[in-house]
Amino acid sequence: MSRRPLGATNAELCASSKISRRQLIAGSAAVAIMPDIPANRDPAVGVCQVWFELEARQRALIERWQELETRLIRRGYWSDRSHKVCAEMPEARELDAIDILLNALDKERQELFRALPGVSATTAQGIKLKLDIFASAMCLDENGVAFELVASIQRDLKVIKC
Repeated sequence: MSRRPLGATNAELCASSKISRRQLIAGSAAVAIMPDIPANRDPAVGVCQVWFELEARQRALIERWQELETRLIRRGYWSDRSHKVCAEMPEARELDAIDILLNALDKERQELFRALPGVSATTAQGIKLKLDIFASAMCLDENGVAFELVASIQRDLKVIKC
């Protein structure tokens, strides 16, 4: 993703069902205080699943971006054409739409990440998923010992759950 061309947005790529942070937190809080809901209704599980779904969508879009950009580079489109000509190409418009959607998905994931400490995990699965998100957000190079601690907690949870 070395270049972010400008162009019209693709409405199909940008259309998605979005859960607002406020709805997510309110739903999680409601689930946590209702005594009639069984224990397997862990609010953290739902929040984490949404986070991982957003991450999967981002990965798929990044792969599509790389595919399009590689095709354009191999054809030499960036080197010998003006910015205006490049921006009018269908691939460039799709890259622009992907860029906009990636930014929106990243913003949603960051909001969920910031809200996650306020969502209580009531099951081992909820704790595991919260740790999975924490581990994926850590930079191994900068936080090696902390990363290893999280990995050991994840292994411990697997052993206890079995």
